[in-house]
Amino acid sequence: MTASLPDTAGSIAGRFDTVRLLADVGGTNARFALETAPGRFEAVQVLGCADHATLGDAIRTYLALPSVAAFGQVRHAAIAIANPVDGDQVRMTNHHWQFSIEALRQEAGFDILLVVNDFYALARSLPHLGGGDKVQV
Repeated sequence: MTASLPDTAGSIAGRFDTVRLLADVGGTNARFALETAPGRFEAVQVLGCADHATLGDAIRTYLALPSVAAFGQVRHAAIAIANPVDGDQVRMTNHHWQFSIEALRQEAGFDILLVVNDFYALARSLPHLGGGDKVQV
């Protein structure tokens, strides 16, 4: 899966100079938040996928919320999606949304848009979890 990541994947994680949109997109819900500082998340919202014709529509709805718009223009975004991500075209298997990553980046006005499989995002998060974030089963 790492072969499909753009060169910006390392640079987006290594610096923090702007508010970032983070999203977890599944077949039923799209969960959004703004990372306003490293590890600080605000304006958490869950939007129903069925309520939006496209992922771009859901992003626009989220960015237009007063609690989100108050942070100004969002230039960087990362989306974890419950779907394989291999190349520019994404066609969800559990919802009707399909999109070009580059077209979505341009439509949303992002400088950087990173789209990865949700399990990949989860795996990348594991080293950053603290003891209180884990439960042994």
